[in-house]
Amino acid sequence: MSLLAKKLSLKNILKPGLIMLIPVFFGCDSSDDIGVKYNLGTDASVKFQEFTLPATNTYIDSLRTDGETRILVGNYTDPLIGNVSAEGYLQYFYASGPLPRQRDTDDQTFTDTLKLDSIIVVLETNANIPSQGNSMQEFSMYELQDSLISSAIYLSSLQQTTETLAGTYNGTIDTAADTILSFKLDDAFAQSFFDNISSIAGDPDQTIASTIFKSIGFVPGASSETISSIDLASDTTRVVMYMSPVSAESKDTTYLTYFRFNGKHYSYLNRDRSSSQIASIQEFQDLDLPTGETIIDPLAGVTTSVSIAGIKDFFDDNPNILINNATLSFEFEPENDRETLPRFMNFFRRTDGRIFGPATASNPYGNIVMADNGYLTLQSEPAASGFNSDEDKIILSSTLFYQQLYQQSQDSTSLVYQNPIGGAIIPIDELVTISTADVILQRSIFKNNGIKLRLYYTEVER
Repeated sequence: MSLLAKKLSLKNILKPGLIMLIPVFFGCDSSDDIGVKYNLGTDASVKFQEFTLPATNTYIDSLRTDGETRILVGNYTDPLIGNVSAEGYLQYFYASGPLPRQRDTDDQTFTDTLKLDSIIVVLETNANIPSQGNSMQEFSMYELQDSLISSAIYLSSLQQTTETLAGTYNGTIDTAADTILSFKLDDAFAQSFFDNISSIAGDPDQTIASTIFKSIGFVPGASSETISSIDLASDTTRVVMYMSPVSAESKDTTYLTYFRFNGKHYSYLNRDRSSSQIASIQEFQDLDLPTGETIIDPLAGVTTSVSIAGIKDFFDDNPNILINNATLSFEFEPENDRETLPRFMNFFRRTDGRIFGPATASNPYGNIVMADNGYLTLQSEPAASGFNSDEDKIILSSTLFYQQLYQQSQDSTSLVYQNPIGGAIIPIDELVTISTADVILQRSIFKNNGIKLRLYYTEVER
């Protein structure tokens, strides 16, 4: 067996002599009763212990917003998080359709065969906040001073400089029912765009399919009171150029050419917390609300940090156990204007209060709690939460993480974890909830004393 394989073996996660019990106990049915006897074909007794975990709010100012197939645009205000303004920046490319100029094969001159009627931008939303009722939405489309770079990483704290106004959307929408936002580009901008397309189509040294146009931005106006999530992967979201033949003999004929937002994109978030309940929160520092509630809200940059330090005493008092099932349970407060965020991961919190943001792509085992299958297969698979069957709690399970934490902490004065890849020993006191999606309008408000670690375990002989 290679050294790497040996480090990744379950023998390094579980105590010697306990591996043989995995088929019996791993994934056993759960129960709210302590010490319930399970019919597992053995005389072993499965015991139960629940811990109410202390939690606090942590602010993380800047996370990546360029990894999702959506952007945000608009303004939103509520008393909990304050004011948030979102701008969406993106590239677009030619998709399909006829072009307005072609070569005249007789005299090698270029002659327009089509004329511009209008250019329409159509955007499909997959969510709005507030999530119900009528709300004003206003935003404008601009060309950007600097185009986006496809290979760059963009964070939510970077604002782009806008140049030429292209068009504006303005109207009252039913935030629950209206999913299509469309507007016409200003005539002057549309004609300039059309002329540029005509020039590219008539140049034998250029191809429309490889043309990189100036990047654009959607910037909210002062009257906007909702943030919309624009679905860039939707076939509906696109720019449509309507054209008709120059020849008067070709009446009642319309040609459509399509452009898609399938390049680099990200969202800039401008947060003003001065009038909110979290006005005093500082980056990577903790803030307790008077109610004792905690929040995970990617839009506001606020998340929940959970202390697991208290389980060390239980580990010390129980020197020879097998953890059959380990689950974090989050009780949340339902809201009218925001949908509950059910899916998040647990990042390790560093001693300086930070997290390692790029962990999903780099060294995840040393920074994120993995799903059981991730530890068994050594494939990066962070443990992600989800609703329970009644959808009144959010559940996140990772039994092998807590078993490994228990094993490594037996000979330590504090909780420590061993990275199965490389073997580094990592002290862990807190876990930080981070959404699995970077750009999302959902959030969760966790109840005071509503975060619990539930362990089912079995005492075994060595």
